Amino acid sequence: MNNLSAAVSLYSVGHLDSAIEHLEQVLSLEGANSLFSKTYWRARVVQAQSTPGLAPCQHSRLQRLLDRIAQA
Repeated sequence: MNNLSAAVSLYSVGHLDSAIEHLEQVLSLEGANSLFSKTYWRARVVQAQSTPGLAPCQHSRLQRLLDRIAQA
């Protein structure tokens, strides 16, 4: 996980929901301005979006996270 900006997913579609839930929790509690930068969180979400077989509801949740990061 050295280069998150490469947008290569390390997630499988079966584990993606738990990864999205984690991102939602962290970004709602700490916000995008937490210990890590907006760039870091954006890269994590984009990486999750690159998971093959992404369901429409997963895509929507990830898009909301990107919107939240952009507004922070």
